[in-house]
Amino acid sequence: MVDTSANRPDAGGTTGTQSVDRALQVLLQIAESPPPGLTLAACSSILGYSKPTTLRILRTLEARQFLRFDEELGVYTLGVATVQLGSEYLHRLDLRRAALPAMRALVDETQETAHLGVLSGTDVVYIELVDSPHPVRVFSRVGAAVPAYATAIGKAILAWTPAEARTEHISHPLAARTPFTLRTDEALADDFIATRERGFAIDNQENREGIRGFAAPVFDFQGKVIAAVSIAGPSTRVMPEAAGELGARIVATAAEISASMGAPRSAA
Repeated sequence: MVDTSANRPDAGGTTGTQSVDRALQVLLQIAESPPPGLTLAACSSILGYSKPTTLRILRTLEARQFLRFDEELGVYTLGVATVQLGSEYLHRLDLRRAALPAMRALVDETQETAHLGVLSGTDVVYIELVDSPHPVRVFSRVGAAVPAYATAIGKAILAWTPAEARTEHISHPLAARTPFTLRTDEALADDFIATRERGFAIDNQENREGIRGFAAPVFDFQGKVIAAVSIAGPSTRVMPEAAGELGARIVATAAEISASMGAPRSAA
């Protein structure tokens, strides 16, 4: 499509943008207001316009299905077009692309390796990673799959997965990957409870001996856990006493990624 904007009258100017801004302003106010919606008088007050002028804006938004007028209650609420736009935006979100800036910042802060992983059957698959700058670091690769029950990422996802759905993501028997691997359902269940209470999961050398990591869940726009992000390094550097500090950082990173995926603030 050829862009003809340069040929339009007043190209580069701001003619009419105030009306567009006011329309968007009232749309956002209605979205943020509690049910059932906003009256014409309330919208007029927000915009600072007269009721006739405000009504023209509202009717335009209604005609385009961005707003819906409830005849019985006399209020304006969001229309179906907002749902369509939101769904299309969320459909186009790329989890890896959304997570990468936050993961890079996490590695800059901690100097350890960051992973982003998702569940695939009974395994966790790494879909993104940012390496530590240290010469001695965790060796891993995108596409690698490891048992979910033995990793911080897997346990972070499973802890926020409904209990009735967890069993299909936990392989049995629980093979000992290291001497520290949790090998009973009871031990895992207790670990999931502790994970939710603290907000992040701990891999205490359970997948690879000599490697310790922390992971927190990532949520989508429905508040459903879809992935987890972790920080991991040699147990000689990533010490148990650092759990509080590194745990808080990984939780903040996961929250940042979740927000970029449209997650509600109350998701965690």
